[in-house]
Amino acid sequence: MFDAVQDDEQTKVSNWRKFVRKNLLLHLIPNMILNTIIPYFAFKAQSSVHLFNGEQNLARFLLPMSLLLPFMITLDILKKIKALQHTGAINCKEEVKITGYPFILKKAVLNGLYSIAIVFILMVMLYFSFPPDHDFGITPSAICAGLLAGLYSITFFYLAIRKFKIDAI
Repeated sequence: MFDAVQDDEQTKVSNWRKFVRKNLLLHLIPNMILNTIIPYFAFKAQSSVHLFNGEQNLARFLLPMSLLLPFMITLDILKKIKALQHTGAINCKEEVKITGYPFILKKAVLNGLYSIAIVFILMVMLYFSFPPDHDFGITPSAICAGLLAGLYSITFFYLAIRKFKIDAI
């Protein structure tokens, strides 16, 4: 009897580790690749990349990405954790169990708003730090967009699971 309970606990820990590994890679790799390639080809059509000026500027890619990526990653991960909790596939305490979508949506919206606010403030600081019409370069701008997407993928994945990680291990 004790061995069956212990095996069940080991299975739940194994399920949690598989969940973390699979979903982190599922968010990290496509986000980095797509958010590097798409800006690169959009910027390639013009001769220079500016922060806020021009048809294809850096803010046009970074600000929507800063709102949508944290929102979508948090929403997706918390929905998956809720499904795993309700099927009993992972360990969880009763007080940290996700009960409904208002919690998930609140967390996702706050993550999106906080990240876009921080990125916007940093972009305004950069705008006033560099001379007018400063060219940021096509390749460095695209690589920075991809790295920022990767940072968002890792950061907001772990922010979404941090409350549940302690209970699952």
